[in-house]
Amino acid sequence: MEKGEWIFCSVCGNKTKEINNMNDNKSQIKIYLIFILDICWALGIAAFCLQGNSQNTIYQILQKGFTAFPVIAAVFTRHITGDKSEWRISFRVWKNKKLWAFCAFAPSILSVMGTMLYFVLFPEQYSGVFNLGSLTGTEQVIHIANPLQFCIICILVAAVCIPIQVLELGEEIGWREYLLPKQIAEYGVRKGTLMNGLYWGIAHLPLIYLGFNYSSENAGAPWSNMLMMMLVCVTMGMICSYVMVCSNNVMYPAIIHGVVNVIGEIPVFLSVSGKNGLLGPNPTGLISMSGLILCAIIMLIKLPTAKTARECKDGKNNY
Repeated sequence: MEKGEWIFCSVCGNKTKEINNMNDNKSQIKIYLIFILDICWALGIAAFCLQGNSQNTIYQILQKGFTAFPVIAAVFTRHITGDKSEWRISFRVWKNKKLWAFCAFAPSILSVMGTMLYFVLFPEQYSGVFNLGSLTGTEQVIHIANPLQFCIICILVAAVCIPIQVLELGEEIGWREYLLPKQIAEYGVRKGTLMNGLYWGIAHLPLIYLGFNYSSENAGAPWSNMLMMMLVCVTMGMICSYVMVCSNNVMYPAIIHGVVNVIGEIPVFLSVSGKNGLLGPNPTGLISMSGLILCAIIMLIKLPTAKTARECKDGKNNY
């Protein structure tokens, strides 16, 4: 073979390999999404049909299994497609202390600030007590003499609530560890990130339609609740995707996910109504998550730089 022919064949081979990799990404994305969305929506439809049953087992399976379905979908897709890529997970989060501190504290601080803004705008909704009875099934309440001290305690509790953070690995392994890199490779870092959050939100919609997370008394419910949840997922998806791109370790977005879930359950127990609306007080409402939205927008803008910086540091392109 002539030297020129070898170069030509080598180039053709590289192009063919690149095309095959692109097709692999597309097929893996499709298989994962079909698997996870089919499960969530099939269970959601079945639960809707059984709403008259007070012991709706299907809804309980959907709600309690929602964290596990994404990692099951990732394992299934890896097996079906023969994907042998390494799992991007390490529990040694202390190796990057600054990133851990951001993940453990920044989301809860932003959530607390959003909730404070909500209660400033709607002071009649602030009860001044933490309704512990709603959690324990009693009439017990904790009077909040020092709101700042209460906020600091909540932030610290959320930061060290490791079991919840580990639990959220189920969702994060599926959406950020497995799916996100393939979407970034296929669509680019910004578009891939936005699509990741969008599909994550679509997977949530059956639960939200059935009354999860939001009050059924909200104006336009359940459709308004579903729309708001889409915004929540896109917002949190940007933040979780950013730290995933920076670290190449899914444990960091799992920490963010766990922190927001812990801190996000507290504000509604401080409100007079005890119900989560479209504006707040939980950080799934527009006002209460305003800080998170701003953070997400900044991160979306910085994403390409973050990806390039990490690739240069690693000396390779993992995405």
